[in-house]
Amino acid sequence: MKAFVLPRTGGPAVADRPVPRPRPGEVLVRTTAALLCAWDGHASPGAAGASALLGHEAVGVVAAVGNGVAEGLVGRRVAAEGQGPLAEYFRVPAVGAGLAALPDAITDHQALYAAGALATGFATAEGAALRAGGTVAVFGQGAVGLSAAAAGLRLGAARVIAVEPEIKRQRLALRFGADVVVDPAYEDSAERILELTGGAGVDTAIVATGAAGARTAAYRGIGRGGRVAFARCRPTPARGGDRLARMLRLIAGGEVDPTGITTHEFPFARVEEAHRRLAAREPGMIKPLVLFPGPGAAAARV
Repeated sequence: MKAFVLPRTGGPAVADRPVPRPRPGEVLVRTTAALLCAWDGHASPGAAGASALLGHEAVGVVAAVGNGVAEGLVGRRVAAEGQGPLAEYFRVPAVGAGLAALPDAITDHQALYAAGALATGFATAEGAALRAGGTVAVFGQGAVGLSAAAAGLRLGAARVIAVEPEIKRQRLALRFGADVVVDPAYEDSAERILELTGGAGVDTAIVATGAAGARTAAYRGIGRGGRVAFARCRPTPARGGDRLARMLRLIAGGEVDPTGITTHEFPFARVEEAHRRLAAREPGMIKPLVLFPGPGAAAARV
């Protein structure tokens, strides 16, 4: 099979790997689609210097099961979060927070966000104890920042302030729950936040970008007793249940549709190009969708 890996030396690349066999308690998934993350390629090579499989958000169809797993899972459409699904096949535990069967009402495209950016944005907002009626500023409106803005809206924030210099992301921020957008390229974001809050500052600031100055501005823009939270690419599971399943319920209920974050689509044959353009921070690119060959795969566009 083909897999997108980080080798011992050099940058990420497509390589030939044997199709893995599911171990007891695992399923083997044939990948149909995945999302690229800006952090793909920042992983370390695996044990003993072996190549690391990249990716952490994918959907596919169960192709085989290991001992102890019901044969009835074969053929089921699933979403998975975990290391290594940027490959034609990957394996994952059949039981746990990292795998969920998909209902017909949820598309593959929607499910990808439940396994990645949407879950991360919500986990960050919830971990920051964002309260109903409070104010929140979200620095950076990439996939995770947009999801955090959506989380602020769903958690009952009275005001969501997005901080983002890129016009396309600014527009998306307003769609995803922001009440106002601050452009740090033209104004001091902390001063503008204080102005918008009558000098009180926000209750919560979420930093979802590595942009210079964002961390400092976040601390300058919070009010007394306020909190600053930093989005992590793969947060630890949230308390109170399965994060992936909760995100799927939000999508199925029509409370959020994250697919507007996707800006580009590529066939897996061009995953190296897609990653290179994402890593270079190509203007207008937020989240690339990667489509794998196989039954039902849609034609790709760029």
